[in-house]
Amino acid sequence: MKKLLLFIVVSLFLLSAVPAVHAEEDDAYQKGLMYYKKHDYKAAITHLKSYTENTPDPRAYYLIGYASYKIKDYATATKYFSDVYLIDPEFKVSSIELH
Repeated sequence: MKKLLLFIVVSLFLLSAVPAVHAEEDDAYQKGLMYYKKHDYKAAITHLKSYTENTPDPRAYYLIGYASYKIKDYATATKYFSDVYLIDPEFKVSSIELH
């Protein structure tokens, strides 16, 4: 009985932590996008890289690539542009909401 109770408590704890992790990841993407729109490319890269640590989102990879290009880090830009199409060969830039 104690093992069952422990299992339930641990399960509830883990399930309650999942939305917080996704919220933090989404927050990192939104912050990255905000800095990108403000042309603060270094800050955008920092937040977007944090987001992509757990989420292979081609939109974020594209933004990192373009932000890297804008700060003249061409090697990084090339790497991230290539990664976009490895993650999603059908990726379209129009999938990114920049307005």
